[in-house]
Amino acid sequence: MVAVLPYGLHHAVVPDILEAGRPCLTEKPIAVRAETGRRLAEMAQSRGVVYQVGYMKRCDPGSRYAKQLIGEWRASGEHGRLRYVRVEMPPGNWTAGIGKPLSAGDAKARYAGQLQEPVPEWMDPPTGKLYNAFINYYIHQVNLVRYLLGEDYTVRYADPSGVTFSATSEGGAAITLEMAAYHCRDHWEEAYTVWFEKGTVRLDLPAPTARQHSGCVRIYRGAGEVTRFEEPVLEPRWSMQEQSRLFVATVRGEGPNLSPAVEAVHDLETAEQYVRCLLASREA
Repeated sequence: MVAVLPYGLHHAVVPDILEAGRPCLTEKPIAVRAETGRRLAEMAQSRGVVYQVGYMKRCDPGSRYAKQLIGEWRASGEHGRLRYVRVEMPPGNWTAGIGKPLSAGDAKARYAGQLQEPVPEWMDPPTGKLYNAFINYYIHQVNLVRYLLGEDYTVRYADPSGVTFSATSEGGAAITLEMAAYHCRDHWEEAYTVWFEKGTVRLDLPAPTARQHSGCVRIYRGAGEVTRFEEPVLEPRWSMQEQSRLFVATVRGEGPNLSPAVEAVHDLETAEQYVRCLLASREA
């Protein structure tokens, strides 16, 4: 079942789907509160139900290629230790000029406002607004860093302007996420660069609704007698469509859940870490 609805309503709808034993795909993030996401993930796990969260960037061929290569480099040690991860993602034209969706003229669905899941209790209204904006927009990048590295990380500092945050991975790599330094009016910029001591892997992703485009991977190999740059040619597949295909494959038992609910909980924990660090830096 594909439950396409605002993430603030997941807490009111998803439990019934999981209780019925139905495989489920929802938008990101998994919920508003981490404890709610944890409860949903535990329900899916205890019932043996597939619950995939809509982080379609994981499904992009470029993302999967980069993850595999990063894992191979870390395992072999050929290019030294993983030192640094830099993510650049200013606001931009995410629709890429896509046409308007088909409409039969149906009235827009409405729901009672009290169904909306509230933000964590420790947040006042301005903080809650900031938190909701972050988990609506930058939760994709929070999630994809964890996917590429294959490990969790902790936010250590947030710039008071809200432009960057710094984190440290479980393996000791430094991480920065550069957010709204400026606005891209007519294009989309989203890049993930992973630095090893003797090489780099860079992933550039297209706008989310850019059909027939997949991510571009650029590789620098600095180990050995000859250094070189590589840019593999990847099949052009739309991450949104790949997400649907992989969800069906998972339900059929033909592959792993690429974006399981249990991992999505960590994204909300990271988001809370970011907001706490941001408030602390503004008070300093």
